[in-house]
Amino acid sequence: MNRVPSDAEWTQGRIATLPPRWSRRLLRAWDARQKRDYHGANVALRETTESLLRVRIALDASDATICEAAKQLAERCAGRAKIYRTAEMLRAAMTRICDGQGIKAPHEKVKNGPAVSRMCCQIWWRRKLRKHQGQTVEAAAIQLGYVSKTKDLYVSNERLTARMQQNQRNAATLEATIARNELGQEFTLAELAATSTANKAIRRAELMTRIAGFERTARNLGHAGIFMTITCPSRFHRFRTVNDGRKVIPNSNYDPTENPKTGQKHLAKVWTRIRPDLARQGITLYGIRIAEPQHDGTPHWHLLVFCPADSVAIVREAVSKHALKDCPDEPGAAEHRCDFKDIDWSKGSAAGYIAKYVAKNIDGQFVGDDLNGKPAIETVARVEAWASTWGIRQFQQVGGPPVGVWRELRRIPKLPEGSPEHLRQAHDAANKVATLEGHEGASVAWDHYCMAQGGPCCGRQARIKLAMRIPKEQGIYGDDASAKAFGVETTVLESYQVPGSEKSLGVRTVLWIVESERHAWEIVGRNKLPVLAVEIVAAQTQSDQPWTRVNNCTNTQEERKEGSTFEQTSDQKAETQFDLEQMHTLIKCGSSNRNQFYRMGPCL
Repeated sequence: MNRVPSDAEWTQGRIATLPPRWSRRLLRAWDARQKRDYHGANVALRETTESLLRVRIALDASDATICEAAKQLAERCAGRAKIYRTAEMLRAAMTRICDGQGIKAPHEKVKNGPAVSRMCCQIWWRRKLRKHQGQTVEAAAIQLGYVSKTKDLYVSNERLTARMQQNQRNAATLEATIARNELGQEFTLAELAATSTANKAIRRAELMTRIAGFERTARNLGHAGIFMTITCPSRFHRFRTVNDGRKVIPNSNYDPTENPKTGQKHLAKVWTRIRPDLARQGITLYGIRIAEPQHDGTPHWHLLVFCPADSVAIVREAVSKHALKDCPDEPGAAEHRCDFKDIDWSKGSAAGYIAKYVAKNIDGQFVGDDLNGKPAIETVARVEAWASTWGIRQFQQVGGPPVGVWRELRRIPKLPEGSPEHLRQAHDAANKVATLEGHEGASVAWDHYCMAQGGPCCGRQARIKLAMRIPKEQGIYGDDASAKAFGVETTVLESYQVPGSEKSLGVRTVLWIVESERHAWEIVGRNKLPVLAVEIVAAQTQSDQPWTRVNNCTNTQEERKEGSTFEQTSDQKAETQFDLEQMHTLIKCGSSNRNQFYRMGPCL
């Protein structure tokens, strides 16, 4: 007869593989609760630990450990090609590996060839493992009370460390990788990234350019500006603040099933109800939306939007109605769920008002301390880790013409003779040759671009669109390539002489397509990657626990013969190396050109 474990044995068994500070917190919470609710304390401990045990990588694993795990899983999937002889069986076996790791396999709509290629790619596994491990760990850290203004601001220290390691690895790779274009010019990827919106200073400047352009447009049209803040209901917040924000206490209304990702979805759902409501009343907003974390990681939205002055009251009513539709009667909902500030043009610039919100969510420049009294230059790393972990888009344009066309116009050095006037105006605005405040070339002019496109409320009816075409080559996984931009296109009405008539004039539609200049880049060399000090420290401090735990109940009989763990000898690893040619013969799908599969080589 099996002996029933004691409470101490049971609790220790539940927390054995967790990081020390998490184990201590769980034990204290269980001990405090079990005195008044023994059953509830056991259920809470079991549910919390079960959610964490579904992550097959150590909760405090470094980014280097995740990369190594991705490599082993890709090799393990590739090794299934030696066992299964049909594409369907092979894909099913790889899907079981994904399920065992808590990873969602490629969607069933994806063909067998591209799906198998993904599951044999360590880059695909790396993205999936980072997301799964990061979100599960962070959700648990929030539930355990580690994320707040008095502890780990915005994001847990574990996720911050992992994100910093990932950024260091990425930066080292960019510095070490050399690319060459068709002109023979060579640059490191870091040099190329520094000229794009990957450069935080450029990203901040471009956002401010669009915001300032929207403001000038609103002033010229006599429109009003509104600064709005929309927050989530109480159940999304792990903590609440009292004593004017000086003290943090647990929120009794908190729902453990909610997290920043579900909070972002809630806010997006509220906004999808507001926009059509206003559209039915003939009101279109334009401006910018910023998503940022509150101290406990719960997202909230700041919006700077512009609309006709006589529509401000209608906009306020619509936003309040939909923001308060969920739990309208909870204490403080009417006062804090949504907030409005009208922009007074006589007191200053709307762009200047929102500049601090843009900066403190990108690089922290010119902000000083944030609302929590921390230097913004330091806390911006925590904000970036928060957004990356939960996949939250921090900045999004509201209304206005498409920014993709704006960027494509910058790739066109000169328009052909006779180009339509609105196309010329848009090109001049995007390339710093527009007249702004009496100075030639003083700045790019988003407001001029808006008007050239048909106004700030043109939306999909913008006059100029991206010219798209589908490349002949397939994607790296064997999928059909998606359409890519190669320039801009627009239509104009043109008068012409009707053949056979001296006086009659006809009108016809003419399509203008202007191709942009794009360079074809290829990787021509890689310098030796530097050893990151942070990874050395992480390797020295890693737990002795294995990074993965495998449940053999999901394995078939053939799979169980291979063993129950990922630990393999060098001979076994050599036997399971992926053979691209053999895989192509087995799955018989994707492209008929076998060279398409060889491009996956660097990923395996």
